[in-house]
Amino acid sequence: MKLSTIIAAAVLMCTSLTANAQNNKPALQHRYEHDAQGRVTARTAYAWNGDEWQPALRWTYTFNVAGYTVELARYDRRHHRFSEPTAKTVYIFAPDSSVAYVTSFARNDNTAHYELTDSFTAVYPYRTIAPDLLAANQ
Repeated sequence: MKLSTIIAAAVLMCTSLTANAQNNKPALQHRYEHDAQGRVTARTAYAWNGDEWQPALRWTYTFNVAGYTVELARYDRRHHRFSEPTAKTVYIFAPDSSVAYVTSFARNDNTAHYELTDSFTAVYPYRTIAPDLLAANQ
């Protein structure tokens, strides 16, 4: 992979806004970072304080051959940085991607160990249907 591709992937960022239902003004701004394969590697939420956008939350995505992990960190205004993650969700996919095993963990602070909070199986039946049958029914 060329260095220019890596640099372009690292700086690629998308932005979206979440409107406040009461006054239809933006409440949160989400910025996304992607890797060279187009996968989201980070999502940062910014809150509008009346004068400027300030960091609030950051989700970091880590990929492996079985699936991916998402960790959530909150912005520490006093130290001007994101804290260590306090929540984590692990997604492990079956070889055909028709099933995901999802496990969530949380901790009260960054010095504590993660504790299991939830675990479930998500089934994606449309992924197991033959592509020609799926296309014919659309």
